[in-house]
Amino acid sequence: MTDQPAPAAGVMRRRILVVDDSFIIRRLVSEIIASDPMLEIAGEAENGKIALQQVRKLNPDLILLDIEMPEMSGLETLRRLSLRSPCPVIILSSLVGAADSAERLEALRLGAAAIIAKPSGAVSLDLKQQRASEIVTTARRVLGLPAVLVDATEADAPVLTAAVSGTADVAPSALGLIEALGSGVLVFDSASRLVAANRAAHTILRMEVLPKGLPLRSVFADYNEDLAEDLTAVQTTHQPLEALDCEFATPGGDWIPLRLNARLLAAPSESLVVSFEDISRQKDLETVLARTQSNPVARIMMDQGPDALAGAMLPATILFSDIRNFTSLAEALGPQGTVRLLNDYFSFMADVLRDQGGVIDKYIGDAIMALFGVPQPTGGDADRAVEAARVMLRALDLVNERRRDGLPEPLRIGIGLATGTVLAGNIGSPDRMNYTVIGDAANLSSRLEGITKTYGASILACGETVSRLSRPVPMRLVDVVRVKGQDRPTEVYEIFVEAPAASEANWLDAHATGFSAYRIGSFAMAEAAFGRALELAPQDLASATLLTRCRALARDPETFAMPWDGVWSLKEK
Repeated sequence: MTDQPAPAAGVMRRRILVVDDSFIIRRLVSEIIASDPMLEIAGEAENGKIALQQVRKLNPDLILLDIEMPEMSGLETLRRLSLRSPCPVIILSSLVGAADSAERLEALRLGAAAIIAKPSGAVSLDLKQQRASEIVTTARRVLGLPAVLVDATEADAPVLTAAVSGTADVAPSALGLIEALGSGVLVFDSASRLVAANRAAHTILRMEVLPKGLPLRSVFADYNEDLAEDLTAVQTTHQPLEALDCEFATPGGDWIPLRLNARLLAAPSESLVVSFEDISRQKDLETVLARTQSNPVARIMMDQGPDALAGAMLPATILFSDIRNFTSLAEALGPQGTVRLLNDYFSFMADVLRDQGGVIDKYIGDAIMALFGVPQPTGGDADRAVEAARVMLRALDLVNERRRDGLPEPLRIGIGLATGTVLAGNIGSPDRMNYTVIGDAANLSSRLEGITKTYGASILACGETVSRLSRPVPMRLVDVVRVKGQDRPTEVYEIFVEAPAASEANWLDAHATGFSAYRIGSFAMAEAAFGRALELAPQDLASATLLTRCRALARDPETFAMPWDGVWSLKEK
């Protein structure tokens, strides 16, 4: 995309609200939009509830909206917007790729102005390169702006567009009963007009005035039209609503989480009784738990109670990552700069781990420990952990591109992956507990991360992790070791972020030949093969490490444990 001229004096830039639960996507899409001189970011929102509040406050010209989000889905947000706001919406989502998909058709039915298929995966690291012209071009078209100039080599991706078209009484005894209830109660007659509302309803809905005769659609107005439709459907179908968790938009612009029931009473006059309770405390507790525990752990604690996490032996894959040379980096940045950098880095990495189904166990300074397979297995845990590690390295490139701390050296990280059975549960003192895991796999992942520098690798995985992979991953076997504190040896594999080029095949073959000879004790043959590998790839620290080791073994075998079993015992942690 070529540079665009600045807008003429007096020309207003169009303001866009970006809505996506992915921190990375919000960051990238905002940068793409902000790069156009006719567009600017009005704000960002991480879910539909916040987005609807932002629409009220910011009055944007256009909304870029994801479909799959927590709290309130994109389709639910679009539904509420289409009932209230004329602001056009562009769907940016991976769930609407097929032309006949239910999500795509529903988005069009609800009034989406255009649909852009998000690249595969919630963390689309190539978005800026591959989708920039589509996002900007589509936004300009929907807003009626001139087409953006693009390079001749860029082609607009297909975008699917949608055409834009331009009173009964309640008995006194019943009133006394509902007034005594702690839950809110509204009663509507067959004409959908209010005949009774108890004090709890006024309090919960934050509506001081609820006069008799008020139409149901006036009670459930503004962003609540979808609830009005659901309640009207109860009257026409006679099908009750049972324990519906929903969000009510108050007249003041706040959101109240409700658990709502609605039932039609046949006698005497088909009255609609709507009862609801404020579940804000429950939601607040979930929020607090989510900040101190991962979302899967918080959900189990809320649904089943803390005893459900009392302790169990579970298979898991543990990911341990650490920033290299962090101490010197922190000294150069100072306290505030270090905190800003860590918060930005952790935001990116948490996004990646969540997308792959990982549970962040804890942050340890600049390190992250994440769990796959606990508190509940989800299938393919080793595959997801390995993919998370690879995507973390790609995300790190984005972090480094956007750093503004002035330090010339980019951030670098090492990642260790280990799989095994661990003890998982809430562990700690009676006044402070944390859901975590204990076991050899947890220790091994940390040890493997620690030796990534020795082998010049970014990602190292144990043999058990590799054995459980169901999808092919570019890798090579670099060692068989016995780490400090564990008696059982493990194979160590370097996982490549990108598949090696065909031109690197000779180097990898030389390394593999050297390693096979090293394992059986043919140190002279191994030395020669590792030498060839280093001629082809002088930066290969794994070959250099093993070459040095072969020379030491051949020169002074008595120094090392014999007979040689091909396992190297590591002394360092």
